[in-house]
Amino acid sequence: EPARVLNPSAPARLHSEDAARVTLLAEGSRGWASLCRLVSAAHQAGQRGAPLITPELVAGHAAGLIILLGPGSDVGRAVAARRPGLAAAALARWRDCGEVVIEIVDHRTRGSGHRAARMLRLASEAGVPAVLSNAVRYLDPADATVAQVLDAARQLAPLGERHLARRNARAHLASAADMAQVAARSCDDAGQAELLRATAALATRCALEPGRDLGIGGRFMPEITDGEPITLLRARCAEGMHRRYPAAGRGRGAGRRAARRRAAERLDHELAIIAKTGLAAYFLTVADVTALIRSRGIHCSIRGSGAGCLVNYLTGISGIDPLDYDLIMERFLSESRKGLPDIDLDVESARRIEAYRAIVDAYSEQRIACVSMMETYRARSAIRDVAAALGLPPYEIDVIAKAFPHIRARSIQGALSELPEMRGSGLAIPQLAGMFRLAERLDGLPRHVAMHPCGVVLSDTSLLDRTPVERSFEGLPLSQ
Repeated sequence: EPARVLNPSAPARLHSEDAARVTLLAEGSRGWASLCRLVSAAHQAGQRGAPLITPELVAGHAAGLIILLGPGSDVGRAVAARRPGLAAAALARWRDCGEVVIEIVDHRTRGSGHRAARMLRLASEAGVPAVLSNAVRYLDPADATVAQVLDAARQLAPLGERHLARRNARAHLASAADMAQVAARSCDDAGQAELLRATAALATRCALEPGRDLGIGGRFMPEITDGEPITLLRARCAEGMHRRYPAAGRGRGAGRRAARRRAAERLDHELAIIAKTGLAAYFLTVADVTALIRSRGIHCSIRGSGAGCLVNYLTGISGIDPLDYDLIMERFLSESRKGLPDIDLDVESARRIEAYRAIVDAYSEQRIACVSMMETYRARSAIRDVAAALGLPPYEIDVIAKAFPHIRARSIQGALSELPEMRGSGLAIPQLAGMFRLAERLDGLPRHVAMHPCGVVLSDTSLLDRTPVERSFEGLPLSQ
């Protein structure tokens, strides 16, 4: 979604849909890191749920970003108002912020072709590159109505030109042939060729590789500063061996000696695998977190296959001796396993937030973020938002929504004909059919982000280069 930017020369309210809009593209890992940190900074600068971006904020995170200035930007609006001096001044301010490209958009509304031509002329006069875009908001033209409904839901306003910006159904992912026609409307043959070449070149620059640029599939552990992780893990396990399997002495029989010998052999086997997989820092981190939680008097216990690991038992992560129950480690970790092993820790739910705060305090917000959970549209929520956008009275909306069971939005019309309790509801009437069809099309789309009840992300100080964060309702950092 393009950033909504508050122009210092024309202040706007935080929730104003009239705020200037620019698109920021990330080039490579550096650009992705800048974009992540800019989004985080925008949430920090604004109110919860209403991030705030200013040109100064963009300038502070501009490394590796390309700023696209299209019709919705202050530059584009000045061009539309036929104020070339104002447009040139706004363009100059953005050029001070970072790399700038003019975005040529023509949705074939009244005068849009002439505005696109004037944007091209401004780019040429200022020596700024121009690229072709369709300002895509949805995949197919048929999705335009859904986009309008979502706009209305976000603005808490009914559909209609009085409240929503005038848009046709052309902000879709258009074909190359369609975009070539847009270019032809805006410039001559030579200009078309250059515009399409520049567009393709910028797209190539901004093609991101998930592993290389986003860090997907990589391992980023909190820093271990007091020695080699595997050496520290061996030492901690040795302490655990002394505590859990004390050396045989006077009055201690062969059974105790055999148990210690068996544990030592098992430990050597597990540590060899951990060393080969490079996961020593992972075990040290989980052990420290477990100890931190328990030091606050918060109940914490392990479950799942991690209980089969002797290292977890010796470092205090687990209270279960896997040798007593003949549990094997390979269900939990082996040399051939890809990704991190799962050490599932159960923490008493009533003090979960307290545990999260303790971890944040210990590791800092540079290394930790809570896990987000995306709530998507289901039948009731889709009906509520669509009905409100269509202007139905709140009481009627409530009655209609509550009449449906907790089902997927795409099942609304099917429920009216198939579920016995719905067949007698009287809702299967022509006056509501259009609303139900629209509501079904919201199925699975994101509606709200919340904090997942189970989990935090722990990393090194590069965490905020790889994920933007916002504040949860509890004030904790929440990974997006």
